[in-house]
Amino acid sequence: MKKSLMPLAAITFSIMITVPTFANHIYAGEEVEKVVTYDENGNKVITLIFDPAKTPDFMKKETENTNFERIPPLTEAPEVGTTLAYILNENAPPDAVGASRFMKAYQSGLSGQCTWYAAGRFREIYGIELPNFGDAKNWITNIFRSNKVKAITDLSDVPEQSIAVYEPTEGFKSWAGHVSFVEYVERDKNGNPVNVYYTDANGAGDLKKDEFNAGYDGTVKISSFEDFKNPYGLKLIGYIVPTE
Repeated sequence: MKKSLMPLAAITFSIMITVPTFANHIYAGEEVEKVVTYDENGNKVITLIFDPAKTPDFMKKETENTNFERIPPLTEAPEVGTTLAYILNENAPPDAVGASRFMKAYQSGLSGQCTWYAAGRFREIYGIELPNFGDAKNWITNIFRSNKVKAITDLSDVPEQSIAVYEPTEGFKSWAGHVSFVEYVERDKNGNPVNVYYTDANGAGDLKKDEFNAGYDGTVKISSFEDFKNPYGLKLIGYIVPTE
């Protein structure tokens, strides 16, 4: 026997009418209110009312910051050891802890981690907040989580102001990988990369692991391109850049 389609029709129609005064309001999450009413035939009608103001951040459509001005690429090699990024909030009180210590771009993630710094520097340069890509070694694989960025896997095409992504080599499979930020590239007369100037956090030379270290995190390092591709225990697998 076929089931009656009356309740379904009533639900569809209820969206276009005023909710009766005898409606029963049931909240189904902060952003959704479920209103239960009954039509003239006694059929239950359920109407969902969405409040965009209460929508969780992870459900909101990504929007561009139209007022943001991108930091232009460097025109010459930066001085090794200097800090290009604006990480610490100079207006924060001396005893500030947590996110309040940092500028807006660096207020997400676990401070001191390589992923925290790379995402913060990318946001500082481009105004693009990256989603959670997981461990550093998975950032290229999980690039689909944002339509604002893309991956470049031609390693010889080193884009300035990009995130370099590394996965562990065979003998270090348990490592989470690494990400760094390419600041400037010196090239030969044919345009091939020779030296790479980069910044990162929680790298091999960081003496304060898993915490913010102003003496290392964000400071400029230099590496030959060959060494940049294959630091100890890691191998370069690609770069992350904006889609436009």
